[in-house]
Amino acid sequence: MGQKYMIIELAMAGMMSCSIVHKEIVKEDIMCFYTCKDSSREFASTLKQYQCPKTLYVERPAMPFKDRDFRGNKWTKEAIGKITNK
Repeated sequence: MGQKYMIIELAMAGMMSCSIVHKEIVKEDIMCFYTCKDSSREFASTLKQYQCPKTLYVERPAMPFKDRDFRGNKWTKEAIGKITNK
């Protein structure tokens, strides 16, 4: 029951949940790539001895429904390559 209240609190606080879709180790870092509930993308990195969280919460409002593009706004190999310099 406590988990339901936490989700409601996060929604009221303007927190968007994003799920991990890809992770890649580059030198000493692990790069974490996320897709959010509103189809936007997020990126985070940490030292490779740590793990990427399965869910990332970002503090921003959701994109308007008319601007969401779940098919066109996916992480591609090219987009990941630009960040990881591969």
